[in-house]
Amino acid sequence: MVQSLKRNLYFLMVGSLMFIFSIVFCLMVHENIKAKRNSELAYFNRMTTTLVLQLEHESDYQTCLKLYEGRRDMYFQLFSDNGRSLYQSEYLGNNTDIIDTFLTTLLDTEGDFTFSPSSLKDYYYSRQSGTYTIQALNGKKYYCVSCLVVTDYSTIYTVTAIKEKSSFATLLKPKSGYYFCIWCGVLVSIICLSKILIRKAVKPTEKAMQSQKDFIAAVSHECKAPLAAILSSAEMIESVPNIPDTVTDHVRVIDAEVSRMSRLIRDLLLLSSIDAGNWSFHMDEVNVDTLLINLYTKFERICRKKDIQLQLNIPDECCPPLYSDADRLDQIISIFLDNAVSYSPPESEISLNASVRKNELIFTIIDHGIGISEKEKPFIFDRFYQSDKSRTQREHFGLGLSIANDLVHKLEGKIKLFDTPGGGCTFKIFLPLKQQ
Repeated sequence: MVQSLKRNLYFLMVGSLMFIFSIVFCLMVHENIKAKRNSELAYFNRMTTTLVLQLEHESDYQTCLKLYEGRRDMYFQLFSDNGRSLYQSEYLGNNTDIIDTFLTTLLDTEGDFTFSPSSLKDYYYSRQSGTYTIQALNGKKYYCVSCLVVTDYSTIYTVTAIKEKSSFATLLKPKSGYYFCIWCGVLVSIICLSKILIRKAVKPTEKAMQSQKDFIAAVSHECKAPLAAILSSAEMIESVPNIPDTVTDHVRVIDAEVSRMSRLIRDLLLLSSIDAGNWSFHMDEVNVDTLLINLYTKFERICRKKDIQLQLNIPDECCPPLYSDADRLDQIISIFLDNAVSYSPPESEISLNASVRKNELIFTIIDHGIGISEKEKPFIFDRFYQSDKSRTQREHFGLGLSIANDLVHKLEGKIKLFDTPGGGCTFKIFLPLKQQ
């Protein structure tokens, strides 16, 4: 129970802290990418302004544009004052929609004065439009700006400068390893810190529960001898000749109650052994058919006394050998059969089935008793839990299913509960078919 609590607290703490950190970390990364994009845009505007200044003073525009195209990853289209194309980057020639989309956007926002040959003669200084971001047919985004260049030689050019906008992945990639190392470092730190804090927080609870387990184990051991003495004395009284019937009745009550307490002490000692890790298993090859037939023989007489029909269904072919502990398997299935008998009404039916699926052997116990409600199903394997709150079933202490569940998990199996059609419970025990 404490281990389960520690595990749940551990996952809750690590998950919550990492969730909060991941959100904050993602926001920080997003702001960093946003700053890079702003820097990229500022760089594009700065390079465009520098290009305009160079074109104003240089007559060899092709060399200048090719230099920027090669070193700055920028693309250009240059027009003369009469609208004739003087230069176009090869990339733009293959993606003409970029220029078309940009010019359409520019004309819609700033008008056509930048490109109107009739109005160019009125300009005596260079100027440039605003910077636009457009999306081309290839799915990429581009920064675009149009510049009017008035040179020292009284020549007027219209230059369209374009640069591909870096994608989020492109901006993230250079520092992705750095970000990943930070995230992993924080994860490792939180894991270590969580283990330390949870260990310290749960330590008092562990001590209290261990003291409780030690107390139960000690009391159980101490009660064995007095119960044996009481049972022996009752047998001696019963063996005395000519005792009154009332004394005989009282002796039988003593015998029944001592037997009931002995079962409780046996279960408590078993749980104490499991908790302490002292429980040993004698693993060997188990003949499943023989095991089930012996169980059927043992419980068939009990069922007959309560007018309950017990059915055994095993495959026509022999079940494959199971490498497990035969005594523990007998104990596990006996717990479920005993519960089925206790909670089944007369003239009902109980089925014990065995089947093989892939690498699993499945034992199925089906009864048509009172069943278990949905709200009680999550708790049926808890210790001392009883669905019968009035505790009219005095032979049960709420330990059987807990013991069976612990033993099945020790054997690397699992238990599932289903509702039986028409009422009742169906328990399925799944055990792996392992070889020795």
